Amino acid sequence: MPTQTEIRGIFAAGVTGGHIYPAQAVADELAKRKKLTALFIGTGRGAESKIFKNFKYEYKMLPAIGSDASRIKYLYKNFAAFLKASSLIKAFNPDFIFTTGGYVGGIVGYAAHRKGIPVFLHESNIDAGISVKKLASYASLSFCAFEKTAKSLNNGVFVGTPVRDGFDLNRDEEFSKKFPGKKILAFGGSEGSEKIDGIVSELSKSFKEFTFFHIGPTKIDYPSVINYEYFEDIPYLMRNCDIVISRAGASTIAEIIQSSKPAIIVPWKGALNSHQESNANYLSEIGGAFVVDEDDINFDQIKQMILKFLDPAFYSATVEHLKQMRPKDKPSIFIAEKILTLTEKR
Repeated sequence: MPTQTEIRGIFAAGVTGGHIYPAQAVADELAKRKKLTALFIGTGRGAESKIFKNFKYEYKMLPAIGSDASRIKYLYKNFAAFLKASSLIKAFNPDFIFTTGGYVGGIVGYAAHRKGIPVFLHESNIDAGISVKKLASYASLSFCAFEKTAKSLNNGVFVGTPVRDGFDLNRDEEFSKKFPGKKILAFGGSEGSEKIDGIVSELSKSFKEFTFFHIGPTKIDYPSVINYEYFEDIPYLMRNCDIVISRAGASTIAEIIQSSKPAIIVPWKGALNSHQESNANYLSEIGGAFVVDEDDINFDQIKQMILKFLDPAFYSATVEHLKQMRPKDKPSIFIAEKILTLTEKR
């Protein structure tokens, strides 16, 4: 049970920034209110090696794997992960578990439930994932990025998606002086995207007066493109750019909304349950983005999209559409306060 000044929490979030960063935002808010001892549990896969490299909280790995593995391997690995999760939970003795879903979240959440520890979860996508649907049946609260999702889950609460601080700050004047023209931020998620790379390569040749900030493992060798293999402070780049070109992961959608940056979205069709296509269509429907089919990329059409964004009236209207979608209350604060309230009642 938490004390008046201290609280212990396990955050099950791994593989992608879309799972890890919302959990980190909640942990940071809790740490502002109490002395937080936090343990993040991931899988060691995907973007974890980069994100957790200089992480402020303790980090452990589970040998969990997704359903794309063979059935025998899936059962063997995840049973071993369940045993290790149970051992970690017993040793850490948390007051609560917070998870953003995924297979590691499902395993840790179930292990915590078996031990009678409160489980809080967050679903960032419009359509809830398999782990979240199962965990919601015994979660203390199911926080959701979208109202539609909250209505479909047990104890669902519509809050938006927690994002790191800094997306909605003012632009940096020195940055604007250094890069005076229009600026486009392009990235393909935690592990990059050849589709996004191709779009940036083509656009940089047509809009030579623009500066492109490209994040990904592939370097685009063109004078107007500034390449980063990885960039930690995405909030800084996004708020200082004019347009975003990206995939449609849930956290990216939330960051675009929070920064109110018009976007060109290329949803990844390999995402489980077509999550990214649903997220992208949602952003398009509210007038915040153009959506590009990754199997039918029309560069002339994308160039026309850029030209539309260059019209001040259209750009301002798009920004306003995005601002109207910002959560009324800061999601990370709302979630942190609910966790504290409910764990203190135990």
